[in-house]
Amino acid sequence: MADKPASPPTTPQVATDRQTVGDMDDKSLSDIYKLIKRDPTGQGISGLGLDGVLRTFDAERNVVDAVGLNPAQIREYYEDLPLPPRLRTADGRNVSHWDMFHPDAENVPKKFTEEDKARMLAHNEEMRKRGVTCASCVPGKSANEEESKA
Repeated sequence: MADKPASPPTTPQVATDRQTVGDMDDKSLSDIYKLIKRDPTGQGISGLGLDGVLRTFDAERNVVDAVGLNPAQIREYYEDLPLPPRLRTADGRNVSHWDMFHPDAENVPKKFTEEDKARMLAHNEEMRKRGVTCASCVPGKSANEEESKA
């Protein structure tokens, strides 16, 4: 029997629908957030992995979409926060499509426990009581500051 040629590895359908990395290279992080696919149930989360890939996940932490960020975009993600040492040399553009959609465990956000959820709800309620909402917040500014300018 003749040997069959090895079939190329399959790429998840989402990856084939994604714009090429070069198309994202000149976009700002806010532009990427507008373009990246999200969990349609609204229960998902996004996160930047230590490999420099920005991923969106569903509630079960399956990858919905992924974009490899360049070093400038990674710095933009952390804005005024200290950049973790492993991200100082990260370049998500060098990560394969397979690895983008099948990340190592360290690049997947943990699922929230019921205790975590209760703590976040309590925090959000406290912020609401203070008149701070996240819908119009800008890092470092409260919603009240934005309203006073209007």
